[in-house]
Amino acid sequence: MPKFWMSEACDLAPDPESGVLITRLTSAVMSNINIYGEQPYTTRDGNRIAIMRSPYADPRLPPYDLCVIDLRTYKLLPIDQGCTSSFIATAAWSGVLFYLNSSRQLVRYSLDTLERSVVLRDWPMPDNFTLQSASPDERYLIGVINDENFMAAIVRVDLRDGTWKKIFEHNEVVSHLQFNPVNGRDILVQINCGAQLNHLHDMRLLKNGPGKVCATHVIISADGGNLRKLPIGEPITCSSSGHSAWVADTGRMGFSTHFNDMAHAGPLDKRFPEGNFFTAGPGEKKPRVFPSPSHRFNHVSISRCGRYFVCDSYLYGIPGRIPLVIGNIKTGKCRAVISNCGAQGGGPACSHPHPYLTADNRHVIYNADPMGICHVHKGLIPDEFYESLE
Repeated sequence: MPKFWMSEACDLAPDPESGVLITRLTSAVMSNINIYGEQPYTTRDGNRIAIMRSPYADPRLPPYDLCVIDLRTYKLLPIDQGCTSSFIATAAWSGVLFYLNSSRQLVRYSLDTLERSVVLRDWPMPDNFTLQSASPDERYLIGVINDENFMAAIVRVDLRDGTWKKIFEHNEVVSHLQFNPVNGRDILVQINCGAQLNHLHDMRLLKNGPGKVCATHVIISADGGNLRKLPIGEPITCSSSGHSAWVADTGRMGFSTHFNDMAHAGPLDKRFPEGNFFTAGPGEKKPRVFPSPSHRFNHVSISRCGRYFVCDSYLYGIPGRIPLVIGNIKTGKCRAVISNCGAQGGGPACSHPHPYLTADNRHVIYNADPMGICHVHKGLIPDEFYESLE
């Protein structure tokens, strides 16, 4: 089958504050998104990224089209149309994608070689299984199943023999699963304490719960055992925003917490007036806060090297301009790389920036919908920008 690379990119004006060169990478009149920032769907050399597009507000839900964009040529190649899996599994920066095609076959696709292969012709999982992460050795996929009794189960699919098993169960909402992208020995798990979800995606509050949802995160081993709590959520911090990522191979993770009023950039948690981006590890009594009181961070991504984070900041409320901020976790310095990304920050996923850095830290990839149609953008980050964070 011939491969036809399409020209959709358009250079925009440089950012007025940072001088970063901005390029809109898509032009099709569809919702085009960069999938998600926690586990970047990119190659190890930083040259190619994957995107999803569909006529619907959230292209992460099927059916959707899958494409690859080459950041050297700015050209786009359609990979597959009518994909049917809920989300796409990857190991961060591996350049390998796992998804269900229109025939509900599990497909492996390499962004490096552009090779496609069917891994499982008979996909064993039911429709209410949400695909979420792949182990870096490509043996396992993990996802979540919610049943009619509002129980959540983490399910691990073994790609060697096509079998699956429940490795972790919980009576509250479980989501945002991420294999450690370096060694694959552990899984980062978000738990929405106080809430339950069933197979129809109906949510309810626990009768004996606190009456509201408070998100936290835990780490489990790849087999589902050895649960390790993290110092996130009440009574230590306010609820996690639900956005987190591994800090390279340190065993730690980075996350943001809610602030009181996103629409008006309300005050920070009184316990942590220094900021709402943190890093944490098992066994710690409280997380380490990154000093950034002038920001209100939301979506979180950590660089492959583990040195930097990038977040969207809602300092100006909604509606209002949303800068993308890169911080140096070691030095405690941060700075807006994009002073206003153009995303509207509303309810649908196509209005969320979801920023992340390519594996070489050369580009920040993000979504923006200033005219109501979401497109994927990139900013070319010069060395001088990172030098200013030292």
